[in-house]
Order: sequence, then C-alpha cells, then structure tokens
Amino acid sequence: MNRRLLFAAVLGGFAIFAARHPLALAGTRPSREPGRSVWDSVYTEAQASRGDSLYKATCVKCHGATLTGTDDGSPLTGANFLGNWSGLSAGELYEKIRTTMPPDKPKSIPRPDLADIVAYIFAQNHFPAGSKALSDSAEALNAIKILQSKP
Repeated sequence: MNRRLLFAAVLGGFAIFAARHPLALAGTRPSREPGRSVWDSVYTEAQASRGDSLYKATCVKCHGATLTGTDDGSPLTGANFLGNWSGLSAGELYEKIRTTMPPDKPKSIPRPDLADIVAYIFAQNHFPAGSKALSDSAEALNAIKILQSKP
C-alpha cells in the first residue's frame, strides 16, 4: 500500500512539473526572442562613419564601393541581403563576418572594428542611428534582430 501511495505521489509531482514546464519533457528550452531590432537605433552615426573607413580598407574589394556586391562578394545592402538576413540576429551577421572575412585572412579584424563595420552596413541599409554604439558583445548582438521591414 505504501508503495502505491509513494508511486502516486511521485507521478502526481511529475505531472504537475510537466504541466508547468512542457518543454522540459522535450529536452528543449523556450527560445528567447530578441527584444530589439535594427529599427531601434542600435548604432551611432560616428560608429558607422568609422565603419565606412574600415569597410573601404578591408571589404570594398569584394563587396564593392556601394555594398552591392561583385563577382567576388555578395551584396551587403538591398533586397537580396535583407532577404537572406531578415529574422536572424546582428550577432549571427557579426560572427559570419568575424569568422570568414576577409577571405584571405579570416578572424583578423579586431572585434570593435567589426562592430563598426556592422554599424556601417546597417547605416547603408537605412536603419536609423541612435545615441548608443553597437556593442561587440555576443550577448548584446544576439539580442538584436535584423528585420527587413519596420515592425
């Protein structure tokens, strides 16, 4: 009799836990949607200006002076770029650039410079500038969603 009571108590506790935490049974955690987007003024004009100089020194040869792409590099502005990146985070864009660019020397651009280059890309895609610079922190960048259209 005691075993049945113990079994029922454990089973009841498990059922309560499962009802309150349904994803625990699936082995997943609820995803945390970024609370900000590129439309929330996530970089400064001064930062984008620094990014312009850095872009011209390291990126222009492949992506072109107007960021529209070349035979050697994809566009970093416009419908194709935004269509590919919309819904992803600024952190994903930052990491793609950090780990693959420039193609002849990946991972060679210092982290703060990369944030400036991403700010420049955002400026060229007509996202608004603000009063706080784009961070080079993965956590901060991952909290910013790239959205093609203003919400």
